[in-house]
Amino acid sequence: MKTPVLRPPVEAVLFGFERIGMVIRIAWLPIVLSIGLYVASFYSLMGGEVLGGIDWSAAEPSITLERIIAHESFAQFYLLHSLVLPLLVSLILTCVYVAVTRASTLANYEPPSLPFYFALGPRELRYFVVRILYGILIAVTAVIFFGLIAGVVAAVVAVTGSINTGANPLVIAPGAAVAIWLFIVWLWIVMRFLPVLPIAAVENRIAFGDAWKMTKGNFWRLVVSGLFFVALMQGVMFTLMLVIFVPAALIFGLVGAVAYSFSAAASIALLALFVVVAIPAFIAIGSFALAATAAFPARIYAYLSGCGDECKIY
Repeated sequence: MKTPVLRPPVEAVLFGFERIGMVIRIAWLPIVLSIGLYVASFYSLMGGEVLGGIDWSAAEPSITLERIIAHESFAQFYLLHSLVLPLLVSLILTCVYVAVTRASTLANYEPPSLPFYFALGPRELRYFVVRILYGILIAVTAVIFFGLIAGVVAAVVAVTGSINTGANPLVIAPGAAVAIWLFIVWLWIVMRFLPVLPIAAVENRIAFGDAWKMTKGNFWRLVVSGLFFVALMQGVMFTLMLVIFVPAALIFGLVGAVAYSFSAAASIALLALFVVVAIPAFIAIGSFALAATAAFPARIYAYLSGCGDECKIY
């Protein structure tokens, strides 16, 4: 099967707009739980359990920083905050990604219509495992290929420094070609496995081999479609921020300046009001971004799997 180039990114962005209410409904509880974990983590750091035995009387900030790093509990906190906590938050948010992926792939799927949503069954666990494995694949291949690219660049610099200036293009051009080729090979590997995420969400199975077979002959289509999706998302996000926050900031800023000339308390109240107004806007924009980001590989999967009317959500 061949995937269209423009339709998947356009459909993903449209899905983000049209189903934003559904995404907010199913995402708010996992997001609150995730924020609560980070708040609890920082509280354990600043509330005395981790840094309670540190002497803060040092005049030099560098000395205080050394005491924090050398504290016996800091290493445990750093491990928790940099590894365990992101994995736990990713696991919690898995139910949202699975539901959004299924909703953006299957015409007849709708998450439960409760005011909150949280599911962590075999399907979500498989998706979580696939997401971790796919992330490891991207990271490991990136280290390998970008390390090779760095080696090529270093070799080119060393050679050009030891030969005549007129012969530099004869060295730089092949080196640049090799570096570009290595980057394309890395991108080829990453894009060929892209459908593994929607396969886990929709078909409830781990199938890296099927994802590889599914994308055969579609690499350049996937690259162009992905670039168009990134450009489209950047434009939409910039427009939303510009339309929503800039006018509100200008209005609250002008009114706050006038209010401050009469009363500082009034300006603080206006600032608090702006924060209250901004929080739902951030939630809405974040929900749109989450929905569109999950929907893009889902729409790619829909076209590559040839599921026909079952995947026509528009």
